[in-house]
Amino acid sequence: MTTSVLGNHLKALRLTRQLTQAQVAHQLFVSRKTVSTWETGRHQPDLQTVCQLADFYQITVDELLRPVPSKATKKTSARPVTFLGPALAIMIIGRLGYVARPEMLLLTDFVLGFLGGLLLSWWQQWLKPQVLHGLCVFLAAVLFSLAWQNLFAMAFGLQLVYMATAMTLLLPLIGASLQKLDRTFKTLR
Repeated sequence: MTTSVLGNHLKALRLTRQLTQAQVAHQLFVSRKTVSTWETGRHQPDLQTVCQLADFYQITVDELLRPVPSKATKKTSARPVTFLGPALAIMIIGRLGYVARPEMLLLTDFVLGFLGGLLLSWWQQWLKPQVLHGLCVFLAAVLFSLAWQNLFAMAFGLQLVYMATAMTLLLPLIGASLQKLDRTFKTLR
């Protein structure tokens, strides 16, 4: 743990209890200046003082040294991993690169619009990650079935484009599932 993280945590604990540095210093038999140096990160308390601080704030030493990230920090997490951009690029290349019947072009345009909407909602974080992943799985299933049924007698190249787009949508979800499975097996050992 860096000194600034510990100092910030000590300051946050003190402020949530509406205490002054002088009050904390009086309880721990140290000077107010010492408490200030801990909170600014210039110095760290020794082991005995860490134990006293934990007792004073009624938390464990582990909680004192390893602060749990707040819920506000968790909400600002990164966007869920998706390959919507590459999937959209594959569909655009397929749409422009292969000659197809008008019905097939209309269907491809609809899929492009749906992919574009998903990409926009991912970028703006309009959808919850579970909903976004569910829609990606749904679209991948639709693309697989369209290619498998050879709807509108689509060309083989366009079938490959639809299959590649579906696989591109599913890859991050498969990877995340495998990571969860791996973590589960590691905890069982």
